[in-house]
Amino acid sequence: MSNTSNFDYCVQFAISMVREVFHLALKNEAMFPHNLAPITRNLSGQNVTVLVRLLDDQTASADLAFQDEKHMLFDLPIEITVQVPDSPDPSLAQIVLAATVQAPGALATWPVDGQDQLGIDFAGVTAAQIAVPTLTGLPVLDSGRFTAALHTRYVALPSHVFSAAGNTLRIYDGNRDATLNPANKPGNPEITGALETHATKQFLKVTLPLHATVTNPIGFVSYGVATFWREVVLGNGTVEVKMAQEPVDPTLATTITFDTSGPVATAVANALKPLLLPRLAEFAPVKEPWFDEAAARALLQSEAASYLAPRRFPLYTPQSGDPAVTLATPVGFLLVASQTLAILMNRRTGTAADDVAPDNFRGANTLALALSRAVLDENIASAIAEEFPDLAGGAQEISTDEGDATLTSLSVTPSNPGDHDTAEGHLWVSGEAEVHIDCWPDPDVSFDGPIFLRLDVVETDTECSATFRAEMGEFDAGQSCCDVFVDLIIPIVGWIMLAVVESMIDRVGGELAEEIAGQQERKMSPIPSFVMGVAEVQACLLSCQTSAQGLVLPGKLRLRREGTSFEDLQESGDLPRP
Repeated sequence: MSNTSNFDYCVQFAISMVREVFHLALKNEAMFPHNLAPITRNLSGQNVTVLVRLLDDQTASADLAFQDEKHMLFDLPIEITVQVPDSPDPSLAQIVLAATVQAPGALATWPVDGQDQLGIDFAGVTAAQIAVPTLTGLPVLDSGRFTAALHTRYVALPSHVFSAAGNTLRIYDGNRDATLNPANKPGNPEITGALETHATKQFLKVTLPLHATVTNPIGFVSYGVATFWREVVLGNGTVEVKMAQEPVDPTLATTITFDTSGPVATAVANALKPLLLPRLAEFAPVKEPWFDEAAARALLQSEAASYLAPRRFPLYTPQSGDPAVTLATPVGFLLVASQTLAILMNRRTGTAADDVAPDNFRGANTLALALSRAVLDENIASAIAEEFPDLAGGAQEISTDEGDATLTSLSVTPSNPGDHDTAEGHLWVSGEAEVHIDCWPDPDVSFDGPIFLRLDVVETDTECSATFRAEMGEFDAGQSCCDVFVDLIIPIVGWIMLAVVESMIDRVGGELAEEIAGQQERKMSPIPSFVMGVAEVQACLLSCQTSAQGLVLPGKLRLRREGTSFEDLQESGDLPRP
């Protein structure tokens, strides 16, 4: 179990912060175009135009969840408009399918300006991996829409008057052709349509007002109506009324009836039927976009996969801000149970095959940073070597106004709460020295005690800075000489040991400050100041927790959109006005 696994650093974020970065990424048109250019698709032999639109607003909001150690599941509101270019009526030219699609995205790293960043990559997403939990906008067969299409096609016909051998047939649709003579009969009847089911098929039953003038071989004049049925064929992408195809069922054959009845009317109707049938075919096409639920889901899955496959967005751009501190190889793990994104940096041992997820140390904080025990030990060793350079040879001379001593050993060990009867996590300092006292045999003394690391935070509305401060706990000092001399020796020993400990405090605190915080006005090194192209980041680390694993620094995070934001425009008085 480890806070940092086989790495030097680990930064952990709550899922709420990941969601914020994601929503900001969606606002970047270069990463996630909201309106794609029209796409031509062939559905059942019919070319249709598909328009894809990505949404993320209050009424249709995107979201994400942690799926496993390496994948997030994204909910993306998507709107697909399907247009049939040769639909007969603008009202029938398109349908709009609105859905939420779910797609997996994988944690990945890729270089930007020669430096790796961690983000989400949708490369390789297939239609089979896309789920469509919600779907609206499915079309419903509606005779009214087909009838509207017939009205439109009627107006588009080149003529409404047809003649052959001295016989004339006129067709009407209300008063849509005022040039007809004679005009439509009183009441101006229109073309009507109704859906009917015959056997296993659906048909559109159509009534068409007409007028016949016959001069050969007999004279006949009458208004009437043609009644015909045409099959409604559902395809993948369109639904069409087959206007040019007479049904094979004789009970659905086209009929003409006149207001004037009798044998002559029947004979005229039979004679004019061959003149009428080609006219009915001219109403084609009567079609509109159509999807049943399965076809609509398949289209949404296909288009969502095509949209997402080339997309990726950054979550974390590690830049230390300190030339002496290089952050590299960000590796992400999702701690699903605690809803935490853990980002490991600077692999210390092994290869990618050895990387494992760290423990969750974030707690209830939105942000926490951990330094490994190895990094902390290196800082401590560096501090000791710089402050007491001769100690490596076995002895470091210490001089104070109160007396002199030879420091012979010194160790500083990160320790857990509860260790050494100390409730708080601490650095346990122990050492030995020979204290030089005039007129007295030099006593060998040992000393030990805790050092507590504090983080002093200064936070404003716009900035957050912190510096390390080390605080000395209660130290014990013992010596090998006789007890009778204790009262005499301890004050001197105390002053010398205090000098050693205070020197260690200053040095260890300084080393940690350089490693983690830099100068007071500089941001914490392992927290980036921005996510490339997405967000500006303000991290505020609030405290320091010491344990045998190293250090944990809980904190909080504020994000804002990179570039000019609403708040910027509001502050400058440049918001758009009515």
